[in-house]
Amino acid sequence: MTDTKELLQRISALRMRLNQGAEAAAPIAMRSLEEKVKRGAEQHSLIEGTLRSAEPSAPAAPALLRLTGRGARVLRKGRDLLLALRKIADNAEFQAADESDTAARVHREAMAMLDILLRTAQTFPPTISVQLRMCEGLEVILTEVENRIELLCNLLTHRKHTSARINELAAYLQSLASMQPVGLAPLQALADAVLADVNANLPLRFLYASPADPARFAAAHSLTVAHVLARVLMNDAEWQPQLQLALMAALVHDVGMVRVPAEILLTAGPLDADERRLIEKHTTIAEGVLAKLWPGGGWPVEAARDHHERHDGAGYPLGQRGIQISPYVHLLAACDVYAALGAPRPHRPAFDTRAALTETLLLAERNYLDQASAERLLLLSFYPVGSVVELNDGAIAMVIGTHAGDAGMTQPGRPIVQIALDAHSQAPAWPTIVDLLAATDRSIVRGLRPDERVAYLGNLCPNACV
Repeated sequence: MTDTKELLQRISALRMRLNQGAEAAAPIAMRSLEEKVKRGAEQHSLIEGTLRSAEPSAPAAPALLRLTGRGARVLRKGRDLLLALRKIADNAEFQAADESDTAARVHREAMAMLDILLRTAQTFPPTISVQLRMCEGLEVILTEVENRIELLCNLLTHRKHTSARINELAAYLQSLASMQPVGLAPLQALADAVLADVNANLPLRFLYASPADPARFAAAHSLTVAHVLARVLMNDAEWQPQLQLALMAALVHDVGMVRVPAEILLTAGPLDADERRLIEKHTTIAEGVLAKLWPGGGWPVEAARDHHERHDGAGYPLGQRGIQISPYVHLLAACDVYAALGAPRPHRPAFDTRAALTETLLLAERNYLDQASAERLLLLSFYPVGSVVELNDGAIAMVIGTHAGDAGMTQPGRPIVQIALDAHSQAPAWPTIVDLLAATDRSIVRGLRPDERVAYLGNLCPNACV
């Protein structure tokens, strides 16, 4: 907010300086300027009344003589954009971000551009032709500020929507863990919303909420697990009749984590034996809680109890192995590990999608996870839909589709992409879709980090940056 106040003060100082210039001007100068307006190649007009200050309630000021109509429009637009940035700074989602956050960085960039604009405007000469040339450059700056404000609005709208969904599931998990009476209808609605996101081909994002609030922490992770599971099963005919129930089970499988003390979840170092036992209890807690929701038991309850059982018998709570674990639990366990690796934790940063999937597959090779279930995650590819990647020719592309069946599982590094920027960093004139499975001369070099997505595509593909 300090930057905003400083810019508002500069606008006020500029208004006062221009007012002083207006008072010193002679009527003859006005007539001379009006004649130039009539003869000039570009139409412009003197401003009747000074620019209002950034506060909407400020009174109108006396007429200005030194600004062309175009110059006045530039400053008015700068004022309006400044007010928009101030409104964004007051947004709860924005205030929750730290200084390294993408939204905070984009906001700083926009403020810096407006600072340049106002400093330049203070040097406006009375010569109309020079002033108009300066306005051309300032209008470019204004366009860039507008682009960043649009990006900020998209980011914050998406975050608000995501936060609301996390809060909704967190409240449901909290009620479950507190043994309050709840029905299945809210859970069914959340499962349907997850499936709708997948059917709309929305990007897969690894959600995270601080373990300081165990319910939100569990909800964010469970939503990611459900999104991963939905993408794996959406084209599986065998699972279609039970897909909603499978997603419902994924959404509540970690309900026992709500009862784990936050200070343990926030631990950045190794856990001692007592702390590990407290965390391991979350599976049996979940079993007891969900038995109230599904009195007849079944695999949703088994999933909550057994999702930390391991193929080699080294898991908990019962030390089951291999065929003792149901196929759904095997698959949920693989999705659970992949989703956890793709999000940050107090003891480590997030893995990128390729590393997260590779690590999950390595765990299966070591007999920790069921190999067939882990390999089903290859259908997501190393770069799930919504990922932004760099190709070997320097082009930047967004993943818009993956291959089903054997093709997807044997070639996980070759999804279908849309070129956003070509090798010369230019946006293609027409949509350019490339199936990397067929285009063997092109390949993915790496996936872009969230901050890189904004830097490359913030103005071109706002949806790629959320």
